[in-house]
This record gives sequence, structure tokens and C-alpha cells, in this order.
Amino acid sequence: MSKIAYGQSWVLPLLFLGLSTGVAGTALTHAEEDKDKQKDSKAEAEEEAQEAAREDAQETADRAAGRTGQKQRIFFGTFLVPSDPSEQTNPDVVGTLVTGENDLKPNQTYLVKAEKRKKEIVEVLKRFDAKQVQVMGKLRNQAKYLIVMMVIESGPSEPVKERRKFGNI
Repeated sequence: MSKIAYGQSWVLPLLFLGLSTGVAGTALTHAEEDKDKQKDSKAEAEEEAQEAAREDAQETADRAAGRTGQKQRIFFGTFLVPSDPSEQTNPDVVGTLVTGENDLKPNQTYLVKAEKRKKEIVEVLKRFDAKQVQVMGKLRNQAKYLIVMMVIESGPSEPVKERRKFGNI
């Protein structure tokens, strides 16, 4: 029995050592995965920036040639604000737009960004969370992003006064 008691005394520290290195090993694995994700997101951000620069150069060339407003159109759909801030992968993304049946391309999902220097668009879009909305914008980065330039708010039209022919009282 003395051998078993002696054997158990050195097994416990060895077992603890094995568990601690296993935990440290998984912590290192998670750290490596996080680094890989950061590298992937940086590479993706650089790629998106290059694509946006190419599209801006093309748009500038089109303007110089006298072709303007060809990439803008009206989108109909449901706007959704992300419920959790951690869901946002890009800080410029305001939400998503799922196009409805009335749209030119129905059942498409776009990440929505507001046009630069127009923060009031963001406030208006947040009011339309989970509601139908009409926006004017253009697609960017191979139709991944929708850059919203204007939100079209519709309401009841004003009543038209009854017009009479001249001379009728």
C-alpha cells in the first residue's frame, strides 16, 4: 500500500500540470485564431477600400464624360437596424435593407451605409427600423453595400382645391 500512496502523491501534481498546459494550449489556439481573424478582416477592409477607390475613379471619369446619375436608383424594402452593436462588422454600416416585391431586384439583402457628410440620413433611417422604406442610393463593392443618398418619406397628399372654369361662380 505504501507504493500506491507514494504513487498517488506524484500523480496529482502531474495531472494538474497536464490540465494547466491543456488550458494554456487552448488559450494560445484562441489567440492565434483571433490574430487570423484580424488579418482576414484587415485584408478584406483593404480590398473593399481598393474596390471603392476604383468605383470612385470610374464615377469621376463618367462625370467628366457627361454621364451622371446612372448608378442611382430607388430601392423599396424593409430596413433593419442591428439589435446588438457587436453584430456590426463595419462601423460605417447603419443596418440592412431587404428589398421587397416592388423593387427592381426583389429579395436582395444589402448592408446600408449613409452618404458621407449626411448624418441626418442615419437618424431618419433609425426611425424606419423594421418598417417599409423607400431610399435613393447606389450599390457599391459588387452590390454588397447600398450607399443611401436620400430617404423618401411618403405621407398623405394635400387636398386639391376644386378648380372651376373661368367665369363660373
